[in-house]
Amino acid sequence: MEGFKASYLEIEPGELVHFLLKETGQYERDAINPSDLLKYLHLDYLPVDFDANLPLEVKPEVSRLRALLSFADRLVAVDESLSPRRRRFSVLHEVAHYVLPGHQHSLYLCDDLGMSARTRLTFEKEANEFAADLLFKGALLAVEAAGMAISVKTIVALGHKYDASFMATARRLVEKSARPVMLVVFKRTADATQIDSDAVPVWEEHYCVASPVFKSRFFARVTGNVPADVASELLSPGRQIGESIVRDTAVTGVREDRPPFRAEFFYNQYNILCLLTPR
Repeated sequence: MEGFKASYLEIEPGELVHFLLKETGQYERDAINPSDLLKYLHLDYLPVDFDANLPLEVKPEVSRLRALLSFADRLVAVDESLSPRRRRFSVLHEVAHYVLPGHQHSLYLCDDLGMSARTRLTFEKEANEFAADLLFKGALLAVEAAGMAISVKTIVALGHKYDASFMATARRLVEKSARPVMLVVFKRTADATQIDSDAVPVWEEHYCVASPVFKSRFFARVTGNVPADVASELLSPGRQIGESIVRDTAVTGVREDRPPFRAEFFYNQYNILCLLTPR
C-alpha cells in the first residue's frame, strides 16, 4: 500500500482580513487602528527619515522609499514625511507582507511605485489589495456606498469615516461598485507651464479604474486632458477638496446611441480626478 500525502489548507486573503479585524476589535469602530494590528502581530513601528538614514545603495533608483518590513527584527518602518493617511496605508501594506502566504522574505523595501495602482509586481499588488481590504473592512464600504450617490461628496464623507485618502476611497468605491462608474486620474505634464506662472497647466490622463459593469457596458479606458478652465478653477487658492465641478461630456469612439456622460472633477492636492457616469 502506498503512503498518504499530507496537504495543508490554504487560507484565503479575505479570511485573513476578517480574522485580523475581528481579533483586534476593528469592527466596533469606524476607522481601523493600525497600531492594534501591530500589537496583535507583535510588530514594532518606527517612523524614519529614509533620505537621511538609509544607505544610498539600498534606496530605490527611481521612486521614493515609503516603508520597509524586517522579518528578523519584527519591525515596520515608515517614512516620517508621509501624510498621516499615507502612513496608515503604508503600515497596512507591510502588515499584508507579514501575514500573506508566500510573502515571508527577510526584508521588504516598498516605494511609491510599488504601492501605486500602476505596480506590475505581483507581491506588491497583493499587498495593496490586502491593505485596502483592511482599511475598508472587506465589503463594508461597498455596502455602505451602495445606498449613497456616486459623487465626490460621498467620497469625502467615506474618506473621513474610514480615515483614508480620497484617492484610496475613490478607487475602492469604483472598483467595488455594482453601478456603472469610472474614475479617471490625471497628472500634470512636465511642460513650460511649470515655470510660467501665468499659463494654465496641462493635466493629462494618467490611468483609469472602472467598475465591472462600466467596463462591460461602455469601455475600460479614456484618454484626454482636463479642460483648461476646469483645471484653472480647481486649482484656485482656497478651494476645498469637496468643491467639485460637474460637466456633461461626450466620449469620442463610443457608439452614437450611448448617452452623454456626467463628469465630476475634483482635486486632491496631488492629482485631478474625475468620476465618469452615464447620464
